[in-house]
Amino acid sequence: MAVLPQIQEDKWKSLRYFLGGIFFVLVLIEKSMGFDPKTTGNFFPKQGFKNIGKLGEKPKFAEPTDPFQSENFDDELNWEEEVFNHSYPTSPTKTQSKKSVDDTIPEITLPEDRFPGAGKRISAEPGYLSVYFLKFYGTGKNSQSQLVKLTREFPGGDPILFLFQELTKGPNADEKSKGVLSALSKKIRIEPNYRLENGILHISVSDELNIGGSMEILKDRLDQITFTYVGNFGIQGVVLYTNGERIRSLGSDGLSLPDVLAKSQRKVILF
Repeated sequence: MAVLPQIQEDKWKSLRYFLGGIFFVLVLIEKSMGFDPKTTGNFFPKQGFKNIGKLGEKPKFAEPTDPFQSENFDDELNWEEEVFNHSYPTSPTKTQSKKSVDDTIPEITLPEDRFPGAGKRISAEPGYLSVYFLKFYGTGKNSQSQLVKLTREFPGGDPILFLFQELTKGPNADEKSKGVLSALSKKIRIEPNYRLENGILHISVSDELNIGGSMEILKDRLDQITFTYVGNFGIQGVVLYTNGERIRSLGSDGLSLPDVLAKSQRKVILF
């Protein structure tokens, strides 16, 4: 009969060992899930062992965080703002060697574009000289300007200055009543110094030549000057200057001028 109590005692020992083993395994599981009994007053967490059975799930600390939902997202992108708002030299050597344009350097005018200077004055006897004005024919969109040839009594002296002054003075009252006009205003002035060399007349005029008027009006101005001078006193062509430099273009649209102005193939009306 002594054998039976011994067998029962062995069974209780085995049960205690079994329960102790289970308890030990549970403790290891809790520690592997982040539970630290030193930081809490209880050995077991309040939620107990509810994580058991979810070991196959990925723990929360292993899940990637969304940077766009982070409270420090703005701070994390500060470097991007600096890149866009500031420029950083990639090579200090190149930055130092780069030179800015020196605005103090004056523009250079080529010798052929400078006014050649005063030449010998022309003197002519009194007589009659031809000047060219304009008259419009047609109406509306079909209206076109034509050159009109008129005469002026010349008292003698310098014909170059006289003819330009007559052009800017414009037609007289009788001629105006017949529709004659001038594309050259009274504000345009000619410099007293000019040069006639190798058949080319070099004259300098004021800036008003370039002011106002359409492309067609600017062409009329040039034709009035060219037709008035070319063919007289050995003049074969005209070169215009202003402020000591050759005029290469006129108007806001940039009407290009040839190197030497000559008579164009244009109808002339004798008036």
